[in-house]
Amino acid sequence: MQYTTFSDEQIKALAQSIDQQGYAVLPGWASPAELEEVQGLVKRSVEAAGNSYVALTGHQAVAGTLLQEWGRSPVLLDLCKRIVAQATGRAANDGEEGIHQVLRCLVGDTGRRESMIFHYDSFVLTTIMPVCLPDGAKGDLLMLPSKRPLRGSYAMNLIDKLKVDNRWSQRHLIKAWEQGSSRFTQVAMEPGNMYLFWGYRSLHTNLPADPNGIRATAVFHYDNLHGASSLAGRIRSSLAYVRPRRRAMV
Repeated sequence: MQYTTFSDEQIKALAQSIDQQGYAVLPGWASPAELEEVQGLVKRSVEAAGNSYVALTGHQAVAGTLLQEWGRSPVLLDLCKRIVAQATGRAANDGEEGIHQVLRCLVGDTGRRESMIFHYDSFVLTTIMPVCLPDGAKGDLLMLPSKRPLRGSYAMNLIDKLKVDNRWSQRHLIKAWEQGSSRFTQVAMEPGNMYLFWGYRSLHTNLPADPNGIRATAVFHYDNLHGASSLAGRIRSSLAYVRPRRRAMV
């Protein structure tokens, strides 16, 4: 990892960039050697999944790798904590996990089915490091920045999500994008860079990537705003008995 510390001025500039253009970038988060190592993990994971979509969720799913090291990194945790504090003026909800991480690999037709699903994250800050991108269509990050405020209750957050998680809303958003609406921000990402945005507030997805290649992203979420909600806990418990629908996670 190329970064070891961040000044107060850097933290302020990153938060301002997210507010003003929808996202911020930390170039060269991974060195070429580190990127090659993580790309090897992606290749092995995709092959083990039968060359189809795969998502490795949580620290243990990537145990013993650079991704686990980054997901538990005091540098990344301090960065996330200070950016959230700068933007919200409050202490973040670290929870037991600290940073919630996912390695998401899109490939083939299954990868296409996991694209263009607009959603809000449960976490205030989302950071993404592309690991592999296809030679053709790369599956750019697409968002409507700061579409909603931070909600004071889980119930309001749930209503927001239900308004989006339906066929009519999804079709409406896709049609608006296809017709060239200027409301959208498209981010062409580069492997090894780290991209930061307000995952909770911004409605986002990824464009379809070339199915002949692999689009793999290491995603790090921070500050589960409603993680302590009893309602959220009851809903999670009830859904544990239902086979989950895969959700796009950029």
